[in-house]
Amino acid sequence: MAKSTRSKVKRSFRAKKRDEGVYAATEAARLQRLNSKLTAKFDDGDEELAEPAEGDAVQDDSTAPDAMELDDSANSSTTKPSRVSTHGPRNSRREEWRKSKGMTPVPKSTRMNRQGLPAARRKSGRPSRRR
Repeated sequence: MAKSTRSKVKRSFRAKKRDEGVYAATEAARLQRLNSKLTAKFDDGDEELAEPAEGDAVQDDSTAPDAMELDDSANSSTTKPSRVSTHGPRNSRREEWRKSKGMTPVPKSTRMNRQGLPAARRKSGRPSRRR
């Protein structure tokens, strides 16, 4: 009966194959590869943060009049990397292909609606697929 991958039996058998079965070597290699990537990423980041560049004046924040007392552990964890926007369309494979051919990533709409404005990409109303 239980054909779904949410089935506990199927999940347990898969886990067993990953741990001690035929896929154990592949899974161990994958974990090792991911671990080395993560350690390399954090090692590079620590060097850049720990060493100030030459000519930069090192400012002691504890002598500033408006300084707050901070923990050293909290100070190192609060440095945030630049944020990546997840809003709006992402660069799809189609857009990358168009860029490589020298075209604009998204073709400009040349269609007009009845009011003389650019036509919408999608038509509003009833969906074409019945649910």
